Amino acid sequence: MTIVELPPVLSKEGQGLLPVNTPIRSFILTDKSSPGMACQITNLGATLTHLWVPDNRNHSRDVILGFDDATAYRTEHDPYFGASVGRTANRIAKAQFALPDDPETVYRLDANNGPNSLHGGIDGFSFRIWDVTLNPDLGNVDTPGTSLQLSVLSDHIDQGFPGRLHVLCSYRLYNHALEVSYEAFLEDDAGDNHQVSIVSLTNHAYFNLHGVPAPISTGNPSQVKDHVFKTTHVASFLELDETSAPTGTVVPLDQDSSMDFRKAKTIGQDLFAAPGGVGYDHFYPAQQAIERPEEYHLGKDISRTTPLVLATVHAPESGIQLEMSTTDPGFQFYTANFVSLEPGLIDTAKDFLDLGADGGFQHVGKAKGGYVVHSAFCLEASRFPDAINHPAWRDQVIIRSGDKYQSKTVYAFSTI
Repeated sequence: MTIVELPPVLSKEGQGLLPVNTPIRSFILTDKSSPGMACQITNLGATLTHLWVPDNRNHSRDVILGFDDATAYRTEHDPYFGASVGRTANRIAKAQFALPDDPETVYRLDANNGPNSLHGGIDGFSFRIWDVTLNPDLGNVDTPGTSLQLSVLSDHIDQGFPGRLHVLCSYRLYNHALEVSYEAFLEDDAGDNHQVSIVSLTNHAYFNLHGVPAPISTGNPSQVKDHVFKTTHVASFLELDETSAPTGTVVPLDQDSSMDFRKAKTIGQDLFAAPGGVGYDHFYPAQQAIERPEEYHLGKDISRTTPLVLATVHAPESGIQLEMSTTDPGFQFYTANFVSLEPGLIDTAKDFLDLGADGGFQHVGKAKGGYVVHSAFCLEASRFPDAINHPAWRDQVIIRSGDKYQSKTVYAFSTI
């Protein structure tokens, strides 16, 4: 057996943190067809930092957790807020895997989540400065556009993964929706035209449809327990072991009412009854990914596939409703069970950028009041977690020379 060890991380300071002088740029997207809606993206981790959405009183609210201070991202205060994570999203059990083409070679990864590797380890894509392609409708940070493309190159054995991988991330605003798309392909070496690797990408936005949460100091910090959640085209969830890695068992929702959102209910109703007892951090597969798994094999061309609606969330106070559709085979539902930020640590400056002449889109020091557990929810559309270590799932993530990884997730907003 051959063991491929993880290379040392030389480009970062400490546990994956960026050097102090790393250049971080931010870009604003708006769309005339979506009045009152805008978003901001930074080239650090292709991260979604702000997303303004109109509420039922036609006031724009920033509906994702994060920071106004871009240098706070990927520090000890940041649980992957808005990040593009990879090479593989979610967990890889025991931080290692082998490819079926060469089962005797074992690739070792960062064990940064107990014994498991999470979101690419301590030096994953979320820690990288991505290159930015300024689309024709986007000039610079002072000229809003409707779309933005970013790219990153991952060399052979980067993060411990084989193959030289090119990755593209695209953000687009249109018709009251934010579309996030990922593409990836392997670059052939001159002496090897048969590269094989794995890839699974996602955006890790933390949503709170009330808007930026109320400060802890108010005594009534904003949580998402009252948000009404409903799943569609979902009939099961993946069972987890004691380390939160999948066991390989697919559990029908009929067997656990706490996990069943086929009939709409509040997130808080069964929050502590869910397996684990601290909230939701579970993967919900699309039913067709269980019934017709071959449709989600990575070699398939899904560029023309219509995203499937898997989840809808409604906040009664703001009236904002989010519908999430995706071409991926499922999503991780996470309720910020371990998010905790004390007041006054981040975003304490007094002056923040006003992005609209009418004051509609503002930086207000969004994290200065602190964040508490269950102050957000995540809908992380991706391939199955730890897919490579489960023969029934691994073809979702295995990429070979000539293949093109593609995924598209749409967050559509309305008010009711």
